[in-house]
Formats: sequence, C-alpha cells, structure tokens
Amino acid sequence: MWCVNFYTIPLRIQPKPILAKKSYFNYNIFVYTLAPLTPQNRDDWDSVIKQCSNATVFQSGAWRDALAASFKQLDPVYLLIKQDEKVLGGLPAFVFHPIPGIRMWNSMPWNLFGGPKIIDSAQVNPKDVISTIETYLETLSVEKGWCELNWTLSPTDSTKSGDSLTEYGYERTERFTHLLKTNTDIDTLWNAYNKRVRGAIRKAQKSGVEVTNTDSDEDLSTFYDMYLMTLKRLGGTPKPQTLMKMLLQNGIAKLAIAKYQESIIAGLLYLYYNQTVTLWCEASLPDYLQYRPNNAIFHHIITWACEHGYECVDFGASPPESPGLIAHKEQYRAKRTDFYSYTKTISPFKKSIWTHSEGTLRRIYTWLQ
Repeated sequence: MWCVNFYTIPLRIQPKPILAKKSYFNYNIFVYTLAPLTPQNRDDWDSVIKQCSNATVFQSGAWRDALAASFKQLDPVYLLIKQDEKVLGGLPAFVFHPIPGIRMWNSMPWNLFGGPKIIDSAQVNPKDVISTIETYLETLSVEKGWCELNWTLSPTDSTKSGDSLTEYGYERTERFTHLLKTNTDIDTLWNAYNKRVRGAIRKAQKSGVEVTNTDSDEDLSTFYDMYLMTLKRLGGTPKPQTLMKMLLQNGIAKLAIAKYQESIIAGLLYLYYNQTVTLWCEASLPDYLQYRPNNAIFHHIITWACEHGYECVDFGASPPESPGLIAHKEQYRAKRTDFYSYTKTISPFKKSIWTHSEGTLRRIYTWLQ
C-alpha cells in the first residue's frame, strides 16, 4: 500500500548555482520540476525506475511499501523529476524520526544506494539536477525541522554527482561494496572462483547439504531465529521479520536455505530487481560450518542470477576492519567497487541529541526483536 505522505513542492524550482566555482552553464536552458508521488501517479514510479539501468531494488516501489509498513519512524518522501511535464526520473527518500523532535532526511536508510535516478535515454546535466534538489532540501529542512541530510550514492552516481554535493558543503564518507558481473554461462563463473571456493562447494554437496529457495513461513521463522543468533554473535542491529516477510510477498526477495539431514543450518535473504541481485541478510549455525553451507548458498544464488538474466550480483558493503569477510567475497571474483555517503548537519544541537541516544535505542530495539 502506498502511503500518502509528501511535502508540497514548488511547481518549478530554479536550480541554485554553485558558488564555490565559477560556472558558465546557462541554467535557463534546463529547469526541472519535482512532483510528489501520490496514489494518483504512483504507477509511474516503477515504470520510470526500470528505465534506469543502475537502479536496484532499493529504488523500487515494493521496497518503499515494505519499509513504510514496517517502520513507523520512516516516512517516505518520493519525488518524480520532470522537465516540461515529461518525467525524467525519480528521487526516493525517507524522513527518519526516531525520537520526538529529531527528523533526518535520508536518500535511503542504512547507507543503501539512493539519490536521483534518471532514465537512460534522458539528456540531463547532473549538476543541474543536484542543484534543483538541494534548493528543495534547503527549503524543506527549515520548514520541517530536519536536523541532518544524508545521501548515499551508487558507484556510478558517486562519480556523476558526488563533487556537486561536496561543493554544497556535504562531508564525504568513503565506502565500498563487492560486485560480480554475471552472464548466462555459469561454468565461466565457476572456473573463475578461487579453487578454495570450488572445493568448499564440492564438500557441501558431498556432505549432503541441499540448497533451495523457500516460500514457507515456517522456514522463514526458523531462519529468522538463526539470524538473530548470528547477529548476537557477530554484532549488528536486526531487521524485523515483518519486513522480510513483506519483501518476500512483494516479489523482490527470495530466501535461500541450506539443509543438512532435513534441518536448516544456514540461510540468506537476497533481493532482486531490474538488473541486480543483492545479497542482504544471512545466518548460519556455527556447529555446521564445517559442511560449508554458506559457500553452497552463494553459488546457488549466483547460479540463479545467471539463469534468470541478471547482470550483476552485489555482495553488499563491507566494514574495512573485516578483512576475512572481504577476502571471502573476492574469492568469488567479486570486485571491490567504491561508493560514497554525503552528510550535511543542519542543526548540530539536535544531531548531538540523537548521537547520544542512538546507542541506547539500538540496544533496546535489538532486545525487543
């Protein structure tokens, strides 16, 4: 269900020139309109986003619905980007309000890829698009009391638009993910795996580990209990089971499970949309890791992506202090790919309140899960 939750946007926003550099670009040539997404035009969203080759599941309407329904603290603020009434793309975003008085605009929660998505065939000036959006954000941040603005751009969009954001005063944080380019020939990818990976997958098969996709509610509950235990062991804030269930029901997620002697010993919830498969939430039982269920699951998902025509598998962002995890991803020949987050603090006082409260609230939330 699409929530009617948007802010009034001026019909035409004149792009704000970047003052840090002298520019000779004639802004009168390109003037963009930001139109709020409503129940009346919501069907336009996915039809537009799917024309953006670098759009992922995190820009989909189904993802928006699932987050809005699962988190009362997240208000979707989605905009269509137009020129002369022609839709050129879209800007997904959420306003996060964790406690009273604290509201933050996020291009996408959890440092997932967000930012403007422009259809491949459209001719736009990226700096001009960012200028228009920045004018909107500056106006709304004052009117709505947003204390911070956060963007996370995909690798491609970081290259196109990142400099514009830093010129507007955003602080840049470097991050990286691992991407594996896929094709219909799984044998080629298999031969490219590190020999240790191939050996681990063979061991899983010989040990009797079976990997399948499942849509069973019982399997999801078993996986979720294992997921909570995994995060308790490794650290992290869990995503709610209701969110996972809705993603599965909305047709943008699948749950792969590994069974040994009829018992689930590992699992991974992965997302798929447009041209990309994204590995997202994984869990396993330590006592059964000797049977290499995680390697078998990764190979299962990569095979599925190849068979269904997806062009890329995103292994997800990695903390720099986790060399073992990084090495594991690279054994499948996934390549490190940099992207960036950009942050601008509007109200340092309100931001400090959230900074001092965040840890405690996360611990409470994790305990409740």
